[in-house]
Amino acid sequence: MTVTLAEVLALDVLRRADPQVVVGGELLDRPVRWVHTSELAEAAYLLKGGELLLTTGLGITGRGAVGEAAYVEALAHRGVAALALELGWTFPEAPPALVQACRRHALPLLVLREIVPFVEITERVQAAILDRAAGTARRERELREVLTDALLDGAGPQELAAVLADLVAAPVVVTTAEGALVAAAGTDAGSGGRRGRPVARRDVVLFDRHWGQVAVLPPARPDDPLVPAACGYGAEALGLALLRSTADDDLQARRRCLVDDLAERRWRSPAELVTRARVLGLPFPAEARYAALVLTGLSPVDPDAAVRAVTGALAPGTALVADVGEDVVVVVRTSAPTVTARVVLHAVDALGPTDARVVAGTVVPRLEDVDRSLARARAAVGLAPPDDDRVVSAAALTAQLLLAGVRGGSLAEQLVHEEIGPLLRYDAAHGTELAPTLRVYLAHDSSKVRTAQFLRLRRQTLYGRLQRIRELIGDVSAPHRHTALVLALALDELSGSSPVAQRPVIRPSGPPPSLETTSWGCRP
Repeated sequence: MTVTLAEVLALDVLRRADPQVVVGGELLDRPVRWVHTSELAEAAYLLKGGELLLTTGLGITGRGAVGEAAYVEALAHRGVAALALELGWTFPEAPPALVQACRRHALPLLVLREIVPFVEITERVQAAILDRAAGTARRERELREVLTDALLDGAGPQELAAVLADLVAAPVVVTTAEGALVAAAGTDAGSGGRRGRPVARRDVVLFDRHWGQVAVLPPARPDDPLVPAACGYGAEALGLALLRSTADDDLQARRRCLVDDLAERRWRSPAELVTRARVLGLPFPAEARYAALVLTGLSPVDPDAAVRAVTGALAPGTALVADVGEDVVVVVRTSAPTVTARVVLHAVDALGPTDARVVAGTVVPRLEDVDRSLARARAAVGLAPPDDDRVVSAAALTAQLLLAGVRGGSLAEQLVHEEIGPLLRYDAAHGTELAPTLRVYLAHDSSKVRTAQFLRLRRQTLYGRLQRIRELIGDVSAPHRHTALVLALALDELSGSSPVAQRPVIRPSGPPPSLETTSWGCRP
């Protein structure tokens, strides 16, 4: 803390001079940076600001009211702390024009009625200023030592905020760049700083990015040099603590906990999610496009190695990656989850041979909605046929997800029994593939030519199968039966208990059929 004008007036050497405050009694808390003496009318041009100027007024004698007013205006413009006029040598009393000018420019005016050598005043005040500066430096050194000790003891944002609040005897708050409260300490700090504007604040930087701010609130004084110093050192300490948290062995535990809480909606507000992500070095806004990916079938790749590979493959700060059981879950900011999923799969394949697959959940518009994307991805994990692409889109399995919700019910079983029951029993008894043939036939818009080409069958063989199918379950080309048959085949395939699911159709070589030719869309 600097020496104030009031403290200067309280020094013995000034009291001997019988000082009187003529102007600026309400400005005695003004800091005094230095003391200067001058009898020049142009003394202002020799000053830098913050000085207590000692003079007998010799330089302005005879200049009149205009000259005195210009003298004061120049001093005020320079930022002089106060003007001290020693009476007796030049002026018996302070000139009225000088007093009026000091009032007009809010420049404190002192008159010294007793003669004390200026050199004594200068030496004593300078000594007080230097002593105070040395004390401030000592306090700053102690502050750094206390913060260093706290860091060595493993302090996080809340602990560091408490240390700072104790050191400056004022509330301290730590917020993210979006303004979400991360930590608060000190009287009324939990109010979020409603006691007034911050006295000092400093940015917290993590990985060369603006992570947030640390702020000191009233009643800390803005003229106390320890306050901005504490703010600056505190911001550095917070950056180091956050950096350490991203490198600690418990990083995966923190990320896993956030993934679990996102999935189970265990959070109080969206701002809390943003804050927790920020602490992990992830600048996730509350509103953005997010998707959840589930990386499964990793064996023999170690999940920890997969987490590191995936994290390194994606843009920094865009993905929350954590191992959950034998799988790896990725929460990523993206509008194209399948594209990101292929990047993830490529990163894992680089670790060695594996049967890994990535299921991409649907895109959601807010961080708080990630649980829906993750639920869709997990539900789709077991629905994609094993011969499909290793990158699976949950959005493309919407129909299967809906059917999975009703399979096993009495109506679903009845539909399967009534529509394709005879086919399933015939295939089981004779080792045929009538049900798979019907599935391909319906998927190709009941086109015999395309079905025969896809299954690589002679037309006579396909005609024979279709004839047997009609004998067992009736006319499958009737428009009113198409939807029921498609649903029955899909439900049976999802059940995994029939030959349809146990013996997937062998796809021919060459390019796979398009989505249009393999969809289960109804034929008009």
